[in-house]
Amino acid sequence: MTEYIAIGDIHGMAERLTHLLARLPAEGTLVFLGDYIDRGPDPHAVIARLMALEQERPCIFLRGNHEDLALGTLAGDAAAEDMWFENGGLETIESYHFHIPEDHRAFLEATRPYYETEDYIFVHGGLVPGQMPSETNEKELWWIRDSFLKSNYDWGKLVIHGHTPAPNHQPDIRPNRINIDTGAVYGGPLTALLLPERRFISVT
Repeated sequence: MTEYIAIGDIHGMAERLTHLLARLPAEGTLVFLGDYIDRGPDPHAVIARLMALEQERPCIFLRGNHEDLALGTLAGDAAAEDMWFENGGLETIESYHFHIPEDHRAFLEATRPYYETEDYIFVHGGLVPGQMPSETNEKELWWIRDSFLKSNYDWGKLVIHGHTPAPNHQPDIRPNRINIDTGAVYGGPLTALLLPERRFISVT
């Protein structure tokens, strides 16, 4: 029986999200790995759908680096704003007609840095080798790349993550981690991972 369904980086691909949700089993907690906004055509619709979905079934929403940039911008951080607009933030602002409503902002603010169970660690970007998520600076959880991706460190639990588009738009399966960012906004599929069976469902 499916306990968890992890879903990779959506990046404003609302239509693809709708098609993926229609193919998922009814049981299991949905764990979204972050990067709901930016770059794609309709971030507003993605957030609205996720907010509604939370009323329909158990959901965990993690924060990605793009949500981190958006929240920094909304808090008045000029450096975050510059970086956000360089990395797809303009598409998000335009989809909201230049005003993000309070309930959508509250949704972004409520996203979690990571989610840990007995068998899995769900995180957007990754982990610092040698550190558990509770020991790690939150920015690292959302932004880390090379030191995590190149590491064979065993965290004692399988790490499920996104953030870095996997090669050939296919899940990247390693002994210590599984990357399910299959590049939906770059022409790849949007991918979900069913656990514990480790079955993938992807839509293009």
